[in-house]
Amino acid sequence: MIRLIIFDLDETIIHNSIPFSEIRKTIMEKIGSSEKPVHLYEFLKAKGKNYLELLKKEEIRRAKNSYPDRDLGFVIDELIRRNINIAVLTRNSRKATMIALGKYAEKFDAIITREDFSPPKPAPDAVFYLMEQFSARAEETVVVGDYDYDIEAGRRAGCVTVRIGDGDGDYNINKISEIITLPILPKP
Repeated sequence: MIRLIIFDLDETIIHNSIPFSEIRKTIMEKIGSSEKPVHLYEFLKAKGKNYLELLKKEEIRRAKNSYPDRDLGFVIDELIRRNINIAVLTRNSRKATMIALGKYAEKFDAIITREDFSPPKPAPDAVFYLMEQFSARAEETVVVGDYDYDIEAGRRAGCVTVRIGDGDGDYNINKISEIITLPILPKP
């Protein structure tokens, strides 16, 4: 029986008008670097607090140009009706996350950002923390995301993984509304 679903934010439950590649390019141009770091947050963190502030500013700009998945309200209400705890786990800043979630923020049982927990995904630490908070075992927990880091964090914690779009997951769906049809979820 699934008791906890942990959602990634970007391109999972929130869609962005500004692609992350544009944010990366803007930041790298502003700092005058031609490097191509694999992990932008970790790269900027190593450079200092001012660099992280630049990332936060760009994330906020992106969040202001984002919009929730059209089925998010329905999915949240359905999962709550089925007595499933729901959480958000993102590598974004808290401020950008709250802007992007808007009115939906209050409906989640927990929201974990990079400022709340370190190390960030793909490390499973925050997934373990959420499982403990909601007394959910790994087999009772689903991690949902669109990116390898989401799936890796879920797998490393021993959870069921659901991938939005193409890629490796225990289950693959094309849109967030399909999550409520998965056979692993309790019936309404």
